[in-house]
Amino acid sequence: MKNIYVYSGKGAYQAKDIENFLSVFDFKYERVCEHNIELLSGNEGRKIFIVPGGKIRDYLPSWRKRGIETIRNFVKNGGIYIGICAGSYVAGKKFRGNKGLGFYNNEIPHVKYQGIIKAKNKNGKVIELIAENGSDFSKTKEGTILFIDFYGNAQILQIKFGKGQVLLFSSHPEGSIYYNKHPKKFSGAKYFASLLKKI
Repeated sequence: MKNIYVYSGKGAYQAKDIENFLSVFDFKYERVCEHNIELLSGNEGRKIFIVPGGKIRDYLPSWRKRGIETIRNFVKNGGIYIGICAGSYVAGKKFRGNKGLGFYNNEIPHVKYQGIIKAKNKNGKVIELIAENGSDFSKTKEGTILFIDFYGNAQILQIKFGKGQVLLFSSHPEGSIYYNKHPKKFSGAKYFASLLKKI
């Protein structure tokens, strides 16, 4: 099992849902913020970095050039980056004038929609996700689509980057305190837990 790090710094107000999810499924994790992001460096092949939903406009400015380069090198050297909602927006070349992580070459458009949605993979497996103004992957040519919703929109995207990989979630798989979706009873969270154990 890889070591899990959760971004809980400036803007990451939905880190609480990720931490709740990890605790429910008995995953051990460590918090990372913009001030100690160097924790990702070293032994990258044994680490997973989860960037949760939050205030997109706060992430990139607070990471600055040093933090962005640290995260990019983390994945290049074998780490796994998981971006959920806001975490997927900042994974592009840029976002609204700020330099992004550059895991894909375009800027993802913003989609205004909130609610519980269903998505399926190529084997027909169906999971529920919580859409909260998620990212639109339709113009992103990099990577492999893992799940698509019933409207035809890509919901989970996998991109290889250097020795590592990037997993981007347009909508939330972790369950939600606000929506009263307990991780143990939410199919998206159960899928997410099994994914963390496999990667």
